[in-house]
Amino acid sequence: MYAATSHRTAPLRAVSARAPVATHRSRLRAALLRQWREAQRCAAMNVPAGTVKRGRA
Repeated sequence: MYAATSHRTAPLRAVSARAPVATHRSRLRAALLRQWREAQRCAAMNVPAGTVKRGRA
């Protein structure tokens, strides 16, 4: 009926399972890749850059 562990151990496990924090370099790389991908899509569709959504609303 009750969980095998006490209620105090659950939050500790949740904190350690969190995803690693993104570094400045990885964040910059992601932004540059996103911009490049958007530019490629715009070029493929022959429309000016900045007018195409990037898959996010």
